[in-house]
Amino acid sequence: MTDMDENRNSIYIQAAALMQKDTEESLEQAMALFAAIRGWKDADRQAALCRTRLSRILWQKEYARLKAEEDRFEARVARWKKAGFIALAVLLLTVAVATTVTMLQFERYSRAAEFFTAGQYERAAEAFQAMEGYKDSRVRVYLSAVGMYHDGQYEKAIPYFQWLDGDYDNGYYLRKCYEHLEAQP
Repeated sequence: MTDMDENRNSIYIQAAALMQKDTEESLEQAMALFAAIRGWKDADRQAALCRTRLSRILWQKEYARLKAEEDRFEARVARWKKAGFIALAVLLLTVAVATTVTMLQFERYSRAAEFFTAGQYERAAEAFQAMEGYKDSRVRVYLSAVGMYHDGQYEKAIPYFQWLDGDYDNGYYLRKCYEHLEAQP
């Protein structure tokens, strides 16, 4: 064997050893070495095999990167879905609670209005007073107190006129209630 053949054989053995490591770097080095001895033994076929293995490694690397990116995206989507479902549940719960509260207030208001219509002014005034801020409950307290006044229930009407604290013409009725009470034996 000539020195040139020994040198080629040494390069071939070195390239074959690098090829066995099966890493991106080792395959690139082996391809370069096989290219340096092109046409000797099966160096061309070995270089092609290195290219194929290198392509497989690069493809696996790219696949892993894409898979990781896809997994991160799916995790983000799952978090957004979960947050969306929680937000929807909170919204539905809020609407349900608000609807229930509104219905209960309306029911209490309707019951108080029934007391007023039935002439049970003291019960109506109590109920409307408990719902201060809802609809025209303050006006209804005033009208119930006026109803008690006209029914001669001056002592019962006084606390409601006082509660109104200057609204409407409660001062007039309050004064009249005291006058009627002083006039009674």
